[in-house]
Amino acid sequence: MFLYGDKNVVHIIKNCKIVRGEILDVDIGIEGGTIKEIGKNLDGEHLFDAKGMLVLPGGIDVHVHFREPGFTHKEDWLSGSRSAVAGGITSVVDQPNTDPPATTLSALKEKIKIAEKKSLVDFGISAGVTNENIPLIEGLAKEAVSFGEIFLGKGRDAISYENLENAIKAIKKTSLLPTVHAEDEECVEKNKIAYKIRSPHPHSLARPEECEKKAVLKVIEIAKRENYRGHICHVSTRAAMERIMGNEKITCEVAPHHLIFSLKDDEWLRSRAKVNPPIRDLRDKNFLWEMLNRGEINILASDHAPHKIWEKEGDIKDVKPGFPGVETMIPLMLNFVMEKRLNLERILDLVCHNPSKIWGFKKKGFLEEGFDADLTFFDLKEKRKIRAEDLHSRCNWTPYEGFYGIFPKITMIRGNVVFEDDEFYVEGGYGRNLKDRVKAG
Repeated sequence: MFLYGDKNVVHIIKNCKIVRGEILDVDIGIEGGTIKEIGKNLDGEHLFDAKGMLVLPGGIDVHVHFREPGFTHKEDWLSGSRSAVAGGITSVVDQPNTDPPATTLSALKEKIKIAEKKSLVDFGISAGVTNENIPLIEGLAKEAVSFGEIFLGKGRDAISYENLENAIKAIKKTSLLPTVHAEDEECVEKNKIAYKIRSPHPHSLARPEECEKKAVLKVIEIAKRENYRGHICHVSTRAAMERIMGNEKITCEVAPHHLIFSLKDDEWLRSRAKVNPPIRDLRDKNFLWEMLNRGEINILASDHAPHKIWEKEGDIKDVKPGFPGVETMIPLMLNFVMEKRLNLERILDLVCHNPSKIWGFKKKGFLEEGFDADLTFFDLKEKRKIRAEDLHSRCNWTPYEGFYGIFPKITMIRGNVVFEDDEFYVEGGYGRNLKDRVKAG
C-alpha cells in the first residue's frame, strides 16, 4: 500500500479518530506526502478505510543509540529503525557514542551516510562534545541536529564543567540544542566503593541522586550565565527534577524505565536492570509520574541502548548499562492510558509536539494541515503481551518481557505506509535526514 507522493492527487483515509481535546471522527486528506485537509466527508482518491482506529502523529524519539558504526552486533540502522516504526516512531535523533564517536566532521558525515543508506525512519544525528573538540563545534553544526548527549568528566568522550561552558558559548552561535547526561563524574568516582559493599542495589548506591543533582545544578548555572537553553537527558530523581522545574532555559526528558521500574525490580531483573542514571526508589518513580501528568516533564524519550544479553549478565560493576526501548515506549504508554494513569493529550505532547518544538523540526510531530503525513494507527482495544521474539531489535531481549502494550497496526511516514500488520513495506534508505528541517532555536 503506497501513496507515491503524487502532488496532483489528494488521497483520502476514511473513518479516522483523532485527538482534539475530545475524540473526533474525521477523514484525512494527503497530497504529496503532506496532510492536505482534515474534515468530514472529504473528496479525493480513496486510499484506505481506518475503520475507526485512533490516528496519532508519528512519534519522535530524541534519544536512541542505534550503535552503528562500531557496535553492529547489538544494533544497526536497519534493525533499529525497523524497531522504531513497529513501535509508532517515525523520526529519531541518534546519539554520538559510536565507534568512531561523532565528534569529528568526518565521523559525523560517515554516520549520516550510513543512516541515509539504511534507515526506514527520518533521522537526525547529534554530534558529540568533548574536552578536545570545542573548536570543531561550528563545523559539526552544519551536519548535526543537536549536540550531545554530553557526558561530564575528564575522559576522552567527556567534558569538564569549565569546558562545558566554553562549548555552550560555541553552541549558542549555532542555535542548536546542547543535551546533557547529568551525572557528576567526581561524585560517581567517589561512590564506586558501593560495588564492594554487600547490598541488593549496588549500582544505585554507586551513582546516587546527589551525583545527578550536582550536575543538573551546574548545567542550570551555566545556562543562566550564558543566557542559552539546555536539555537534560533521562532525569531519574526527584532531587534533580525539583531543580529543573521553573527554569525557562532548561527542558528535560524522562525515559520509560524510570517510570516503570524501581529498586524492588532489581530482585528479578538483577544485572539486566543496570542503566545510567540508575533505576531509583519508589519515591523518585512516583514523583516522576506526578510531574509527567502535571506537564513539568517536556519529553518522553526511550534512551534505546541495546546490548546483547551476555553483555548484561555477570558482576553488576562490569555489565554494560542500558537496554532496548524504542519499539515498546509508545505501546507501553498507550496501555497506561487504558489503565487511566496517563491521558492521550500528554502522550502527544511528550512524544510528538514537544520534541518537534524543542528540536525545531519543521512540519513534524503534529497531525495538522501542512505537516508531513507521519501517522500511526492504533486499535486501543488490542493490547498484547510484549515478547522479545516479536520485537525487531538485534539485541533479542527486552526488560519489558510479559508487560502489556498497544502496538500500531499501521505506521505511515510522509504519506507512505511503511509498516502494516507486522509487515514492512519500504527498504532501508527510505528515511530522510532531518537536518534541513531544523529551525533556528
